Amino acid sequence: MASFGGWGGGIGMVLAVVLGFACSADAQTWTAPKGSDKVENGVNWTTQFIQASAIGQAPPYAVSPQHGRALAIEAGTLLAKRELLGLVQGVAIDSQTTVQAAMVVDSVTAGRVSGVIRGAHVVGTRDLGGGAVEVTVAIPATGEFAALLLPKATAPPPPAPVVAMPPAPAPSTPAPRPGAAAIYTGLVIDARGLGVKPAMAPKILSEGGQEVYGFSVVDRNWVIQQGMAGYSKDLQAAQAHERVTDRPLTVKAVAASGTNKTDIVIANADTQLLLGSGSHLAFLEKARVMLVVD
Repeated sequence: MASFGGWGGGIGMVLAVVLGFACSADAQTWTAPKGSDKVENGVNWTTQFIQASAIGQAPPYAVSPQHGRALAIEAGTLLAKRELLGLVQGVAIDSQTTVQAAMVVDSVTAGRVSGVIRGAHVVGTRDLGGGAVEVTVAIPATGEFAALLLPKATAPPPPAPVVAMPPAPAPSTPAPRPGAAAIYTGLVIDARGLGVKPAMAPKILSEGGQEVYGFSVVDRNWVIQQGMAGYSKDLQAAQAHERVTDRPLTVKAVAASGTNKTDIVIANADTQLLLGSGSHLAFLEKARVMLVVD
């Protein structure tokens, strides 16, 4: 596990670190999570944040209840950030790599990720009685954190040779009427029942392994701002999400792929629909994709 450097040198510095991060010109403006926002393994993949909680205890040398509470919050903040680092390390970047693996390989990345954790926002405190306070801290999974870990853009692969195929079944979303333009505003993939795991950089593949959606087609700046894809456990909620706006194309996934089971395979008919829609699929460049998982 990466070290937090000089954190042991003084717990009273924690609030100064937090305030310094909030005032930094490089700090990302974001909407802090609400208490009602659900997290799974510390992550909310719909609104793209990672959070952790810990309990701080007022020390016996506190001179007043207010002083004791402040010290409990400082202690809880430090412990919550350590917990957050552990959660962050378990996050999958893509089908092969986790954050922890990236930190082990590159000490610079490890130091920068630890720096992001040190700047985590305190998003909630809850008094538990007896001088104990539960502190919740969070970071956005986008912005600086994403820029550190997401792969660089790669050149698109050469086009695959044209192979005669038998007639494919109808796409999940009906084709438009003859003469009508198929203009979609986003993509929703129903991947329930396949064991798909959320990741920072999932790919969408054809049944033959061709990359339909990934860094070969997406604008990395959009991914840094809002994530490669949003996740939901409800199909209707995904279709109504502002990320894909008012007319998303909906397709059904057929398999999960990759060591971490983060990539999604779609049917050949849906692949043809996506690749054949040309300029109407500019929304893919802006990462307007929602994935529905269990």
